[in-house]
Amino acid sequence: MITLEGCKAHICAINSSTIDNLTVDAHPVEQAIVIKYQVDNSRSQRSTECQKLINLKDLNEDVDIRMLTDVVMEKCPLIPETMRQEVEQVLYYLQKRSNDRSRRARSASSVSSIDCNTGMSSSYSSVRADLDQVDNYIELFYEDTAEKNRGALCILELTKTTANLEILIENETLIGALARVFREDWKKNFDLATTIIRIFVQFSFYNQFQPALSHHKIGALCMNAMEYELKRADLWAAEAQNSDEKNARKCRLAIRKQQALLAACISLLTNLAHDINVELKMVRRDIVPMLLKCLTFRDSAELTLATVQFLLKLSMFEENKAALEQGDIVGKLLQLFPIGDVELRKSTVRLLFNLSFDPKARTRMVAEGLVAHVAPLIESDAKALNLLYQLSINDDAKAMLTFTDAMQLLMRDLLTGNGSEATKAVLLNACAEKRNAQLVCGSDGQGLSLLLDAALDGRDLMVAKIVRSIACHEGPTQDMFVSAMPRLLEAGIKNSTLPEDENAALGLEFIGTAAVIRVADWSNLCASHDLVNWMGERLKSPAGENEPLQLQVVVMCGTMARQIDAARNLVPLLEVFLQLLHC
Repeated sequence: MITLEGCKAHICAINSSTIDNLTVDAHPVEQAIVIKYQVDNSRSQRSTECQKLINLKDLNEDVDIRMLTDVVMEKCPLIPETMRQEVEQVLYYLQKRSNDRSRRARSASSVSSIDCNTGMSSSYSSVRADLDQVDNYIELFYEDTAEKNRGALCILELTKTTANLEILIENETLIGALARVFREDWKKNFDLATTIIRIFVQFSFYNQFQPALSHHKIGALCMNAMEYELKRADLWAAEAQNSDEKNARKCRLAIRKQQALLAACISLLTNLAHDINVELKMVRRDIVPMLLKCLTFRDSAELTLATVQFLLKLSMFEENKAALEQGDIVGKLLQLFPIGDVELRKSTVRLLFNLSFDPKARTRMVAEGLVAHVAPLIESDAKALNLLYQLSINDDAKAMLTFTDAMQLLMRDLLTGNGSEATKAVLLNACAEKRNAQLVCGSDGQGLSLLLDAALDGRDLMVAKIVRSIACHEGPTQDMFVSAMPRLLEAGIKNSTLPEDENAALGLEFIGTAAVIRVADWSNLCASHDLVNWMGERLKSPAGENEPLQLQVVVMCGTMARQIDAARNLVPLLEVFLQLLHC
């Protein structure tokens, strides 16, 4: 019989929210599955850490695990279908563990109750800890493994209250006992070792407690554990492939426990690396190759996230980038895409952004198709936009943008006033590709008209550069500029007369844009704007700061010379042209 008291109400309450970071694990002590997840409320803009505890009664070797998995999946709809195999593995593990604790039972009816109460705390509901009982918990560390684990869980529960941390860290006996138990037992019991490391992680969040951890060489213990477990992981992976189903299942469960320990160790080391000297020691002990090895284990989202976050910290220093590149970090990160987990995706994007300043790494990212993965993220992640800018430096990336929604998203942000300088910079790079320029303009030229208004009326230099980039392409986009030529010339002449004028750069862009429009009626434009006299004055003025403008005037003359009527107007400037040749 399965009871779900209070579960339906909770499910209804989160229908308008987003569930992220859902994990399924075995309870360290009880015969139960622990489901942890994060609820993001779109209305309140807040995230809540929640958990469910699925109690399994009378679970023994006679229970059909596949049927039991079906029952659990049916009664807890929060678990996605993609996690069915993980749920089944957890149940297999609990079944094996239950053989020493329980007798016989019947099939899938062993799921006698499911406690769906949720809470803000991520602690196990069965663990009750009292700060006054710390000495008793320490005594448990001298008992058997189960008692050690119970004591560690109680200490972990206490560390989740910030006010307790200072009292606990000052207890030398406690910290020493935890370090001793970890040193002696971590190879034999992953649950116990992981719990102890998570206790140290709670302390490591605060800089003032880190010296106590260093005194007991907790960081060195973690490094030793990681080195050993990574070697053991290779052996287990090979054994899982070559063994029968029963032994392979045991190996997979052991690997999952091992990865939880590795994730906890990496989280602790990341916090300890806040001290640059400590980080340097880790680097000397080859933490980078170990992290890159962990990046290949994709069964554990927790391990992958912890690894990427530590690599992100290491990538901030140029000295570490060589080791990262040597370990093919770009290739390993690209294999993570597409990434469903929001936190992991954001950390990965930031790490790739740090690496993208290297031309070789940037080329690799583009060649492996990163543009298509990053483009949809620019709406919600500013760092994704920055990464897209880095990628858009590459010509191949510019061409790839044509086949994404990036151009529409960028234009929408720009024209609604929400576009940042990075938005404009990506558009500028992208419009160097003819097909992107055509997408921006639109079939009727409406997009170009809006850009021209933003550049001319809003006096926006970056938008003016985008307009100029579009103008450089031949084809139908040239015709779209004809009606705007008078405005471009007027604004260009007005703002570029004096080099020291604050709007001189803006005027230069307008003149540069007009100068490449070959389909304009230059004869009429010469007459209506007295262009010949103005161009003569600009070409006769001293060089120096005037050179960029003089260059654009010469380009404009070259464009005019293609039209016979306009070319006649340039005859008075022949002597000036000859003087420029002798400069």
